[in-house]
Amino acid sequence: MNIKVGSGGRKSRRMGPVLLLLAVMMAALPMLAGCASGQDGTDSPGQSGGAAETAGGSGEVRTLRVAMLGKDIKTACVILADELGYFEEEGVNVEFEKVSSLADALTAVSTGKLDVLPYGVIPSCSFISQGTDVVIFGGTISEGSEAIVKPENKDAFRSPEDFRGKRIGCFRMETGHMVMKGVLREAGLDVDRDVSFIYLDSSASIMEAVMKGEVDVGFVNSGYGYIAEQSGAAVAFAVGDLVPDFPCCRQTASAEALADKRDALVKFETALLRALDVYRNDRTTTVEKLTAYSGQDAAYVEAIMYGGGGYDNAMIVSLDPNKNKVEDFYEVMKANGDIDAGTPYDIADYIDTSVYADALDILIDRGEGGGLYEELKDEYGRNNS
Repeated sequence: MNIKVGSGGRKSRRMGPVLLLLAVMMAALPMLAGCASGQDGTDSPGQSGGAAETAGGSGEVRTLRVAMLGKDIKTACVILADELGYFEEEGVNVEFEKVSSLADALTAVSTGKLDVLPYGVIPSCSFISQGTDVVIFGGTISEGSEAIVKPENKDAFRSPEDFRGKRIGCFRMETGHMVMKGVLREAGLDVDRDVSFIYLDSSASIMEAVMKGEVDVGFVNSGYGYIAEQSGAAVAFAVGDLVPDFPCCRQTASAEALADKRDALVKFETALLRALDVYRNDRTTTVEKLTAYSGQDAAYVEAIMYGGGGYDNAMIVSLDPNKNKVEDFYEVMKANGDIDAGTPYDIADYIDTSVYADALDILIDRGEGGGLYEELKDEYGRNNS
C-alpha cells in the first residue's frame, strides 16, 4: 500500500509496514528530527577559485573553509556548486578540508579553524547544549533514515508495540534511532527496559548484525538501504514516512564566521541554491557529476539521490535551515537523555535563518529558477516561523 507524503517533493513510498505506527505518531509529529554521516572517505572535492567581478558583484573575494567527509554525496549541492563553478561565479573562494569525524570537525568550526560544517545535526545540537558558540544557518538534507530487517521480517514492525523486546541496531551519530526512541517513548514504552538499543560502528556493521540475527532491526542512513537491499536485506520503512521532513544534516558555522564573513556565507548559500536547481531539473548532470566525484556506480548514485531500480530513496535534498524542526529535535534529544535536559542554552539563540533567506531573495530578484526560489521562499516562511 502506498501513501503519498507531501513533503519536499517526494514521491510515494511503501507504507504498509508502518500504517498503524503512523497513526500512533500523529500526536507526536512536532518532536522528531536529525542526522549525521556514518560513512568514511578519503578525498575532498577540488578548491574553487575566486573572481573580482562575479554574478554576486564586485569587491573582495572572501575565503570559506568548509569541512568535507571524503566521498559522501549527501552534500550534493556543495559538490555540484563546486563542480559547476558556482562558487567562483558568486564571488566566494571555497577551500575544502578533509575531516575524519563530525566531532573533530565541529570542534574545528567552534575554534575558528574551519568556517562551515555541512554535515550532522546531532553534534551541532550537542555542542550548543553545552554553550559552544556555533550557529546553524542552513540545511543539507532532510530525513534519510531507514529501518532494515531480514526479508522475512519486512512486515514485522507495524506498531510501536512490535518493538517490545526487540534488539535495535544503530550507531550513535545516526539520527533515525533517536527519532524512533522518541516514537517509542511517546507510545509508552520504556526505551531502557522494553527494547535494547545496540550501538555498532557503522551501517555496514548494522546490516551484518541484521543478517546474522544479532539484532532484529537496524537503522541506517545516507542511502544505505539501497546497499542493504542489494545485499539481501529488506527496508521495512523509512523514518520519514512516520515524521515527514525531519531535519538531518545542517549547515553549521562558527559565530565568528557568521559575524565576519556573512556576505561570503550568503554567496555560498546562493551557489548551493543554484546547484539545487540543477539537482531538481537536470538528473543527467547531477548523476554524472556525483558519480565522477564519488567513484560509485551511476546506478547507485541515481538510486540514493532520486530512487529507482525498486528502491525508494529516503534522503531529501533541502537547504532550508528549518528552524522549527531543529528546535523540536533539540527537545527530543533532551527528552531522550541524549543531551542534558536541564541545559540553559536555548537552541533558538543558535539558529540564523537570514543567510538562507537573503540568498533566496537574490535569486528571486535575478529571476532565476523558473519559480523554484519563490516556492522555497514560501516553504521558508512555514519552516522558520
